[in-house]
Amino acid sequence: MWKTALVVVVAGLLAGCQDSKQANEDNFKSAIQGYLDTRDGLCVGVPGRVYPYQAEHDSPLMVQDRARLAALAKVGLLRQAGTENAPRYELDANADTYLRRSDSGQAQGEHDAFCTGRLVLDRISYFTEPASGGGFTLSQVSYIYHLADAAAWIRDTAVLDAYEDLPALTAQEVQGQARMILTSKGWIHQNLYR
Repeated sequence: MWKTALVVVVAGLLAGCQDSKQANEDNFKSAIQGYLDTRDGLCVGVPGRVYPYQAEHDSPLMVQDRARLAALAKVGLLRQAGTENAPRYELDANADTYLRRSDSGQAQGEHDAFCTGRLVLDRISYFTEPASGGGFTLSQVSYIYHLADAAAWIRDTAVLDAYEDLPALTAQEVQGQARMILTSKGWIHQNLYR
């Protein structure tokens, strides 16, 4: 009798242990949320690298930067000083909570950013059957996620207007895609593969 009970318990344990190398929603959910957890939530780039920052040129890029600087000042992350024609922006005391400095070793074009919240996976929309490519087993995964626990400034209309991609990224449902790589320990997001 106890042998039958032991076999039932072991069979139940084995059924509960899922193979992390299988291509299925649970494994992809775990791997994608693991990747999302490495992100700093949702970020908006900060024009300029050194503060105080003088915004004095009228190039098309500077016009866009001025709109972004003004929006970030409106929500209390920057403080505007200087004149209207040559505004100067300084980091507000509130900025340190959200400011993520870029590393000097990052690629050219990487800038500091204000970040808030965390990205939460809602569901897997679909995934492709695993296939070989470049020496790896890969699967393309489409998923839905949302921004949680974000500060109110990220949804302020001035900030949403200044950063054209932001309204879509702060929606209740955001579409994401990822290339997943099968490793000896299971599936991982390609950006985490080393």
